[in-house]
Order: sequence, then structure tokens, then C-alpha cells
Amino acid sequence: MSSPRGFSLPELLVVLGILGAVFAIGVPVFHELLEQSMLRAACEEVALVFTRARGDAVFCGSDVGIKWVSAGGDVVFTIYRDGNGNGVTSADIASGKDVRIAGPVSMRSRHNGITFSFLPGFKGTDPNGDKIGNLDDPIRFGRGSICTFSPTGRASPGSIYLSDRRSRQALVRVSPITSSIMIFDWRPGSKRWVRRW
Repeated sequence: MSSPRGFSLPELLVVLGILGAVFAIGVPVFHELLEQSMLRAACEEVALVFTRARGDAVFCGSDVGIKWVSAGGDVVFTIYRDGNGNGVTSADIASGKDVRIAGPVSMRSRHNGITFSFLPGFKGTDPNGDKIGNLDDPIRFGRGSICTFSPTGRASPGSIYLSDRRSRQALVRVSPITSSIMIFDWRPGSKRWVRRW
């Protein structure tokens, strides 16, 4: 009866070399997938905020608006219900006519490494082919940065841009007539947006 043979040093070095190569290939791929999933999760959270406001408008039978405020590297949103029948406006929010129903909610650090921003030097157009304009303004819902949903299914149009500030860019867009909520990813190679949701 022969005793079990152990590994020789050259065999052990070959196995360790193979494991090292697999690890070296796998780590960057895993990191890439992790970054992609973090941006995706941030976009889906924004889309869920819009979905909630759209549902509240139908349930309450009055306009519901989300006011987005960008300050000091943070973005804060607050949801209001129209209190006087003229839509959700900054003036009515300030006077207390439009009632706060949720928030304010800070988005800072909710998704590590993801910010409400454009990639530095971003050169693309928006999904409709229009110029992006000011790269310091990632929230595009008119002067008051309010996205309003009506109980009849309409919405004020606009977009919110998110990035990892390195290589990934995405946006969440609200369509005016159907109040559809869409998510787009930027493809730098083909220089175009691809709808993901």
C-alpha cells in the first residue's frame, strides 16, 4: 500500500501562478460590474421617486411635484401636493399653499461614488439630439427644478443626469404627455444614449 503523495514545489508554484492570473483578470471585471450596478441602483432610486409622485397625484386627485435642490455637492428632494389648483410652484411652496408630503431627503452618499453630475468635459448631446448646455446643472426641470405630475397622467418634462465622475454617465427622464419614466445609459464608444428602462 503506497502512502499519498504531496505536492512538489514546482507543482505548487504553477497552481499559485494560475490562481494569480485568474485573480488579476477577475478583479477588474468585478470592479467594473460593481460600478455599473451602483450607477444603475442610483438611477432606479430616482425613477422610484418619480413613480411615487405620479401615484400620489392619481391617488390624491391633485398635482404632485418633486422639487430638486442642488447645493454644496448634495441633491435634496421634497415632494409637495398642490394646495390651490394652479400646480406646484416655488412661490406656493414658499407661502405654504403647496403642502409638503415627503422630505426633504438628502441624496448625498446614498450610492457610493455616484453623483448628480456630468462626466468632466462631457461632449454628448441629450437623447433627443439637443445640446446639453451648462454642465454644472444636472437637474433639468425648468427654472424651479420642479417635476409635477397631474392626476390625469401628464407631467412636466425634464431630466436628471448622474455619473461616477470617471467613465459612466446616465440620465433619468420624464416624458410630458404619458409621464413615462425612462433611464438612459451613455455609450462613449458609439457616442449615443441607450434606453435601459
